[in-house]
Amino acid sequence: PFELTKKRHQGCDCTNGCSDSASCACAVKNGGEIPFNLNGAIVNEKPLIFECGPSCKCPPSCQNKVSQHGLKIPLEVFRTTKTGWGVRSLRSISSGSFICEYVGELLYGNEADERRNSDFLFDIGLNHGDENFCNGLLSNVSDIKSSSSSSQILGDVGFTIDAAECGNIGRFINHSCSPNLYAQNVLWDHDDLRIPHIMFFAAETIPPLQELTYDYNYEIDHVKDVNGRIKFKICQCGSPRCSGRLY
Repeated sequence: PFELTKKRHQGCDCTNGCSDSASCACAVKNGGEIPFNLNGAIVNEKPLIFECGPSCKCPPSCQNKVSQHGLKIPLEVFRTTKTGWGVRSLRSISSGSFICEYVGELLYGNEADERRNSDFLFDIGLNHGDENFCNGLLSNVSDIKSSSSSSQILGDVGFTIDAAECGNIGRFINHSCSPNLYAQNVLWDHDDLRIPHIMFFAAETIPPLQELTYDYNYEIDHVKDVNGRIKFKICQCGSPRCSGRLY
């Protein structure tokens, strides 16, 4: 529905797999470290992770290229008892492992507010209204001056992914108030902070056949229908810490 010009990815010049994080341009953007271990698990969580990308000189086997390689863990869509379709793994998942990306139609402006089905909407980038969150994302990006505000850099338009009509297995992952996954902002093919990839990683070691979940983070009484009326949905995640409402 619109054309979006993304900021070109500024890659590193490493030819040694980015083992010297002090001289790797992508590691510098991550605060001077590679956020993954040799097994591809996250060891340093950040508001935003910069992976090495197609404009980098490092090989595909680089330690800082993880989520862009796609799904590696065998996942299964199954029918749950209370929350419709869900997702689980056929094998154990180690803490910090990449699961999958949340894929869908990219919306901006008020387009998301006009969608009748809000259950598959995922606000992305700096579309959070949280200045501290915004500053955290921007703090390690070397080409942004510290005096610049997030609104000056990013503009006032937020972006949302809608997976209702098109998406991948990520659209079937259910909410939980005690989730075993978390959503990680990742950039690798461009440097546009407004539209990071949403990558799910394991927040803990997950045994085989346990349902995969993440926190949808809806604000209570803030989800509205197309007529502006507040929507109400009971949460049925079954967690002892369940808030009682999804939105």
